[in-house]
Amino acid sequence: MTTAINSTPRPLFLSVEGPIGVGKTTLTKILSKHVDAFSLREIIEENPYLKDFYENIEEYAFQTEMFFLCNRLKQLSDVQTKKLEQGIPVIADYNIIKNLIFAGLTLDLNQFQKYKQVYSILIDGLIQPDVIIYLHGDVDFLMKRIEMRDRPFERNMSKQYISDLSDEYAHYFAPCSLKHYFTEIPKVISINVTNRDFVNNPEDVKYVLQEINNATGQNYYLKEDK
Repeated sequence: MTTAINSTPRPLFLSVEGPIGVGKTTLTKILSKHVDAFSLREIIEENPYLKDFYENIEEYAFQTEMFFLCNRLKQLSDVQTKKLEQGIPVIADYNIIKNLIFAGLTLDLNQFQKYKQVYSILIDGLIQPDVIIYLHGDVDFLMKRIEMRDRPFERNMSKQYISDLSDEYAHYFAPCSLKHYFTEIPKVISINVTNRDFVNNPEDVKYVLQEINNATGQNYYLKEDK
């Protein structure tokens, strides 16, 4: 059984975050194999407002963000009782903080103030990760990733939107900002993915595992494919 940070009784809970196209789900899937963890992946396509959101952000932003917030809260609540409390480590391909990041970018000031009030109430007592892996990269690199995966609802996504989103992430994950968004400040591993390939380069995966070891005091290693 894996011991979490600060000798708490629960197993490791780690989340991977970063702007669209940065490779969160890919890295989550890879790491879950090497640390024997359950891979928690957010549900994106099931959001009924998402297609309309990318066609008219101003009109559909609030509905979209509220759906994501409620959906992620349910997922995290379930994973706490069904996985972490049962001794199973978890790696999630998102962190709940992304709700504030996206909402701050897409909602007007009045909507965002209301949203933050609801957010603060709903996340009270929500389980927090021991470590967040914050992925970031050059905007052109992210745009190429988005184009390659070719999700229908992302086809009209603008470079300016991704640039603004990357700036928002950089602000929220700046060391001086973290204390404003978490009741207990998690350890953050910041990785620029522009020149990394977690799928084809095992050394890049080993680098992330070593960073996790440094943050947790554990001894995870690269497992050979069977």
